[in-house]
Amino acid sequence: MRVSITTLGCKVNAYESNYYAQQLQEHGFIVVNPDEPADLCIINTCTVTNTAASKSRQKIHALKKRNPNALIVVVGCYVQNATPKQREDLKADLIIGAKYKNQLVFLIESLIQEHQTKDLVDDISDFTQFEEMPIHVFESKHRAFLKIEDGCNQFCTYCAIPYARGPQRSLKFEHAVSIAQELAKKGHREIVLTGIHTGRYFDQGKSLSDLLKVLLEKVDEEVYFRISSIEITEVDDTLIDLMKHHKRLCHHLHIPVQSGCNETLKRMNRPYTIEEFIARLEHIRKEIPDISISTDVICGFVQESDEEFQTTLKNMEKCRFSFMHVFPYSKRNGTKASTMKGEVHGSIAKQRVSQLLELSSCLRYNDMQRFSTLDVLIEKQDPPGVYHGYSSQYHPVQIISDKPLFGRIQCRWDRIENNVYIVNQKEGFSCD
Repeated sequence: MRVSITTLGCKVNAYESNYYAQQLQEHGFIVVNPDEPADLCIINTCTVTNTAASKSRQKIHALKKRNPNALIVVVGCYVQNATPKQREDLKADLIIGAKYKNQLVFLIESLIQEHQTKDLVDDISDFTQFEEMPIHVFESKHRAFLKIEDGCNQFCTYCAIPYARGPQRSLKFEHAVSIAQELAKKGHREIVLTGIHTGRYFDQGKSLSDLLKVLLEKVDEEVYFRISSIEITEVDDTLIDLMKHHKRLCHHLHIPVQSGCNETLKRMNRPYTIEEFIARLEHIRKEIPDISISTDVICGFVQESDEEFQTTLKNMEKCRFSFMHVFPYSKRNGTKASTMKGEVHGSIAKQRVSQLLELSSCLRYNDMQRFSTLDVLIEKQDPPGVYHGYSSQYHPVQIISDKPLFGRIQCRWDRIENNVYIVNQKEGFSCD
């Protein structure tokens, strides 16, 4: 049977879709691209904004129209957060919310045999156990991802994720270590620890810092580790000390700030002031001078005035991030922010996004110039003789070489073009 998987939303969704694909292939299914004809279509949905929810519905209907005789399986955040009527209107053969994802293949096989539609969406408050979805090998065999956490308890006013993913829960400590060891044996040279709220990892009294310490001790010394994202309140002194003394823990942190104005942060229900955020950044940089720190920012949040945005703009420059992911605010029904008055016009939010992206480009260029020697994980070759990867600080690198390159290498850059390091063998290439 030919199966297509369409993925919307975040990197955690992408990870889960990768897991579904591997499981399906192990059970004899043929996984094809979403634009190819299929006997069964899986849509891994997103609900982070009203627009994302709408796109999820559109994808479902488009795939049904393109594959009129196919079985339709809808999984993930949108259906978990949808009403029973909204789920019924999808006319899907199988609906799976935030639970039973690791049983997807078994449920699909039951669907094929029984020809009976099912809606498996449980109350989000019932989710207490972490459902393991281990991926034991990644196609590229360079960078691997290890999902160690799911759910969120923070309830930022703009965010629907706690309602779609449920409360925080974590992968068993010993299982995280054994999966990482297996990934290392398969040849992966970098493992990214990921989750919805990765910094809140906690199992058997062990925190994220405890887990990283054991991973550094028990996983092959050629393997580096990276944290996908973490909140400023979770960058504890133990983690800072680990990064300070272990180059294998990549010297890059992605720490979402969302706004640089205290009034906006308060309406967002973020757990810090901008002064506290900046002070912690300064402490991290004092302890780890070669660290790069990137962030997420939302523009045009409810009631964000011109003065508030200018405060954010000023403080983002002061934070000296290595780059910024910038998003216009998008309302999501069911969140506290969706009931607040004072929406910012979309055109204004778009202008603010442009200003911050322009700043982000400057910040990235300035951060890249700090480093003369790069520690690069080679990820792909395209076209022949041109190798692509990322530095430890997560800056993109392009290496032109007539010699085969693989794994992790040390090199010096020749120039920076469009915020990409260029290393040219014919122009003084230096590589260890």
